[in-house]
Parts: sequence; structure tokens; C-alpha cells
Amino acid sequence: MSARALKSMSAFERLKEAGLTDYEALVYLKLVLDGPSSAKEISESSGVPHTRVYDVLEALELKGWVEMGQGRPMRFKAKPPSEVINVIRMEHQNRLGRIEEVFLNDLQSIYDARSVEGSEIWFVRSVTGITNRIRTLAQSFKKELCIVMGNLDMTIYSGLLDMLSNLDQKRSKSVKILASQDAFNALKDLSSQSLMIKVGMNVIPFNVILSDKGEVVFHLVVGLDQPPEKRKNLAVYISDKSLAKVIYDYIDLLWRVAS
Repeated sequence: MSARALKSMSAFERLKEAGLTDYEALVYLKLVLDGPSSAKEISESSGVPHTRVYDVLEALELKGWVEMGQGRPMRFKAKPPSEVINVIRMEHQNRLGRIEEVFLNDLQSIYDARSVEGSEIWFVRSVTGITNRIRTLAQSFKKELCIVMGNLDMTIYSGLLDMLSNLDQKRSKSVKILASQDAFNALKDLSSQSLMIKVGMNVIPFNVILSDKGEVVFHLVVGLDQPPEKRKNLAVYISDKSLAKVIYDYIDLLWRVAS
């Protein structure tokens, strides 16, 4: 198969997405299609220059994609795709671990230090943005998370509820949910020793998620009287410890008189 034909295969682009160069993708595809081959055969059918083919094969061997055989001329063999996908998965996990370490250990501390300098207010309108912002609050609170749930939209809150159901009991975290009757009916089967749910007497149809780190998200739905496809979401994220204290006191008052 010619280099042009190899490049026309959808697998060629997928291999590049997995981190291979053009030459590496061409060589691996050639070996998968034709079986064990010499460097000369690989160069001729893949279009990789003979002066480059050994470097490409060495790189693929180091990555765990190709095996080198014995004999003269030396022959090369593609490792099975089922093995290679495990190599890719491990590389991505290792890469993600390194990235996560930098983000959580280095960048987050810088971000937190800058955040304490003053208040922040952000408007979020996309469902994905709102979902991620709420999830971040649920992941980062230290001891207590307070939620007023007036309107439960599972497309936004299903991930949050899964997280709350699996709270680590050893970390002494607690979550209070003050819910409307409809939301309570949907949430009452959540099981966690750290989770408490009450029906609020005057819970209006918008949501508040309050972290003990001084962060709060107000989530409103515009057009509740409209069909779901016509409704619009708006969230306001505020980071302000003084305001968070006022909101906490208000929620705590409602909590104490709730059933």
C-alpha cells in the first residue's frame, strides 16, 4: 500500500492524535497491514526516506509500538494494537498525573493566594460551565457545604449528587440540603451519613450552593413556565467571605425552622 493510501486511512489521523508523527504513523500502519518487514521494505512502501526510517523505528520501539527481530536483514514487527492501546492509556495517565500535580500543587496555591486579595463575581451561562463550577465547590469544600435546592435539573446536578452520595466519612465533611418539596421527593433516597436533607418552608425555585471557603453559586433558570428546551440557565459565582457569612446565617435560619 502506498504512502498516499496509508494517509487516506482514518487510522492515520487517529494514530497522530495518539501522539505519533506522520512518519511514525505511516511505519506502524505499514507493519500492521503487511507484517514483519525490513527497513528497506518499510521505507519503500511507507514513503519514509531510507535515511530516516531507522530513527523512526527506534522511536516506535522506545514507545512500545514496534519490536525488533534478529537476523540479517533485521526485521521489524508491529506490536498488537490491543497491547499498544494499553501503552497509550498508561502514557496518558502518567501525563495527566504530572499535569494534575502541577495544577493542584503549584498553580492552585498561586490562584488561592491571589483570590484572597479581594472579591470575585463571575456570570456563567453555559450548562457545562455551571456544572463544572458547582462540581468544583463540591470537591473543594473543607467541612461543610450548604445547598438550597429549589429546582432540581438532573442534567446539571446528577454529577453533584453522585459525589455527595460518596462522601468520604473519614474526613468529617457534612452537607446540608434545604429543598423544595419536589426536590426533596427526588433527593430523599440519597444515602450518606454526611448528608442531611430538609424541606424548606419558603424555598423559591432557584438554587444556592455555599462552600465554607467563602464561595457561593446562585443558579437561576429563566423561563420555568416554558418547555425545557426554551429555558435558559444563569449562574452567578461569588467569592467573598463576608457575603458568604451573611448567606450562611440566612440559610442556617431557614434550616432551623425547616421540617
